Amino acid sequence: MVRSQIQFDQVTHEKLKEKSKNTGHSISEIVRRALSRNMDADEFAEKWHRAFQSMGKFSSGLTDLAEKHDRYLDERW
Repeated sequence: MVRSQIQFDQVTHEKLKEKSKNTGHSISEIVRRALSRNMDADEFAEKWHRAFQSMGKFSSGLTDLAEKHDRYLDERW
């Protein structure tokens, strides 16, 4: 691990100390987990954003795909 220094406002620090006391995890571990979840959520949101950007940009040539997508998937696989 890499050592780093971070500063919190008083309210945040008190909340972290309380959470640390209640969970038995160090403040560092709580911060690491929160940052990891946040970064994972950002990556997930970016993937969804890119997927939504592609909607409507391709054509299957099928006029009933929305209604019969299960049948088409079954035929494909």
